[in-house]
Amino acid sequence: MFLTTKSSLYVFFGGRWVLLLMGLLIYTKSGNVTPGLLLAAVLFHTAYSLLYLFKMGKKAAIAASAVDISFGIYLLWLTGGLSSPFLIYCFTGLLMVKRFVTWRGYYRISFCYALLLPLIFALTSDAAAYIYLLNHFDYSFVILGYFCLISFAHYTIQAVRKQYRKMVMIYSSRFMARQPRKQGGILYLEGLLKKILDEREVMLCMERDRQNEKALSWKHTYFTNYMKQNASLHGQRMYAQLPSPTGELESLYIQTLLDRGGKSYGWLLVKAEKNELSILHKMYIQFILMRLEAIHFSDEELLEAEEAAVAIERNTIAQNIHDGITQELFFISIQLFQLKNALPAHARDEMLPYVTEIEKKVKESHRDIRQFITELKDEKRTLNLHYAIEKMLQRITENTGVKPIFEHVGWVSQEQVDVEGAIYHLVEEAANNVIKHAKAKHLHVMIEVTSVQWTVMIKDDGIGMKSEDRHQEGRFGLGGMESRIKALNGSITFQSEEAVGTTVTAYIPRERSTAYV
Repeated sequence: MFLTTKSSLYVFFGGRWVLLLMGLLIYTKSGNVTPGLLLAAVLFHTAYSLLYLFKMGKKAAIAASAVDISFGIYLLWLTGGLSSPFLIYCFTGLLMVKRFVTWRGYYRISFCYALLLPLIFALTSDAAAYIYLLNHFDYSFVILGYFCLISFAHYTIQAVRKQYRKMVMIYSSRFMARQPRKQGGILYLEGLLKKILDEREVMLCMERDRQNEKALSWKHTYFTNYMKQNASLHGQRMYAQLPSPTGELESLYIQTLLDRGGKSYGWLLVKAEKNELSILHKMYIQFILMRLEAIHFSDEELLEAEEAAVAIERNTIAQNIHDGITQELFFISIQLFQLKNALPAHARDEMLPYVTEIEKKVKESHRDIRQFITELKDEKRTLNLHYAIEKMLQRITENTGVKPIFEHVGWVSQEQVDVEGAIYHLVEEAANNVIKHAKAKHLHVMIEVTSVQWTVMIKDDGIGMKSEDRHQEGRFGLGGMESRIKALNGSITFQSEEAVGTTVTAYIPRERSTAYV
């Protein structure tokens, strides 16, 4: 609101007192001032100021403003009309009207007031309005200056309010940093950035999807993969033109998101022409990205704690199974062996098949439980298959010069252990082949799961395989990959071109799996 605080009213009435006294001083020099006029002006302005400083109701305030405007017109009529030294003082009285109307209404009232004054004084001087205006041509400069002043004030107030609202929104986002791993956090910050950047298109492309985050659009996926594959765009801040999914070039402001260790975890893309974003825009972006980095840091801390807790729990369970059930089964197998050897001759032929079958089942159970213990302690069962493969790719390619690119589409909350194991070991073996033999720069792994099947693709841009090498047993372990997938009724293909690269694609049916998302 305009002129609502007591401090602003003090400034306003102080300025009007200065204008009134200056008008009286100038008018006194002409020798026309009378004690009655001086007393009336001072008393009226004093009473008007005190009434406003002591809170009035809205109706009383409107009536006081109307009386002030009327008194101003009367004062101008007594002191020379449009040539009066009180002209600016009277126009400042219109500022109080702004408290009760919109800016559009205020412009209209001011315009009517500016037209009404010369008409009134022209009628009182028995002269035509246009002749009166020509004789007081300097009045037009006063009007021009007044409207320029209030337009500047209007623009400034609107701009300040706009920036103030943005700062309030940024300040409100602090609650997101206190709620790490909150679902929808990325979308919330993205929407906030869009509002702060004047409704420009904004995308936060994260290198790794958060497990509890809502799925982002296909456009996010496209630009995330594009940024991963183009190292030249990994500068901290830049303007660039990138091809959109439809093939058209889009002008974007790109900023790499860095964590506290200086490691990249994503990118901010804003649709903007070169140098279109102002300094304020970039400053607000930094404030929001500070919130995002805090959320990312909290997520990483929680994720590490979760990994550690899960690993400890799984190891504890595995150890308890090993020390309990496994030892009991081993003891039973020994007792069965002794029982088999102690069978009397007359009952041996009849009882031996039953004892042998029981011994076989106990050994199978013992083997299965040991496999289960191995699975509990294995890396690939720590949290989920996608995350385990991503960690495995980072470990295998570390310090090799090969850049891993991992994509996954779809997710299952529960899958058969043998299926997950086959996928994990297929990717592991193929990735090791790339590191050892392919001389590649990029390793691209894509895993897609539907309600029907798993699709696993491992692709590199290396030297490829010669046709004779593909059939050479044991050279690249292709036979082991093929047997592992076919054991699950799946299929696998190998495509390779020299100096182009190799692509391994496997399809595994999901008829035994559950809980597709």
